Amino acid sequence: MTTASNPTKERILSAAELLFAETGIATTSLRRITARARVNLAAVNYHFGSKDGLIDAVYERRLGPVTDEWLTNIERLERQYGDDPAPVEEIVEAFVLPVARLASDEVRGGRIFMRLLAQGYSEARHYFEKLFSSQYQHVLDRYRQALRRDLPDVPGETLCWRLQFLLGALTQGLSGGELLKLIEGQADPRDTERAVNELIPFLVAGLKAPAPKPAEQPRLEPAAGTADSEGEIA
Repeated sequence: MTTASNPTKERILSAAELLFAETGIATTSLRRITARARVNLAAVNYHFGSKDGLIDAVYERRLGPVTDEWLTNIERLERQYGDDPAPVEEIVEAFVLPVARLASDEVRGGRIFMRLLAQGYSEARHYFEKLFSSQYQHVLDRYRQALRRDLPDVPGETLCWRLQFLLGALTQGLSGGELLKLIEGQADPRDTERAVNELIPFLVAGLKAPAPKPAEQPRLEPAAGTADSEGEIA
């Protein structure tokens, strides 16, 4: 895990994190980052080697402590329940709470980093794949295995899909995004505690839901008035 060891490195990481979250990784130049951090390009090269190295460090700085909490939590559940499966509710809580603490802690990036995390995979899939395969995949596997023990009737492929949905709901739900304002109601997207209280039972219910049977799965037929595979209007 890369950590900030001096003020210059910290300023570079914080500037990059903010700009990546605001304007995207691909469109954020090192020149913009150095201007915001009030350093020269040589400082970026010295501390991170390249823009790729800086991107890795931005993610590692925030996800490293979360990963430590994830491991601590799953190991506690494994000790507590031994040969018995841990309840889904406790597994989900053990996974969600470290991310919620990050989202509510502005000193550790808070919603700025959560916004970056929420939009990052689609834009920076290469970095996500590299980071998760090298540092976080084993943690996700521990949680997947714990859920498999408690949900033996859920097929492995279905569980993989549900874990993907869990990650998406977690990052979007705690990013303080503006989408919630488009939905009629009084929900406050900045209320992290309320978001967690709503999110955990939602995720648990989704994980526990009966696996869909092939005959029950909806078919994605072309919508009326759209072109079919041969260019004819349906």
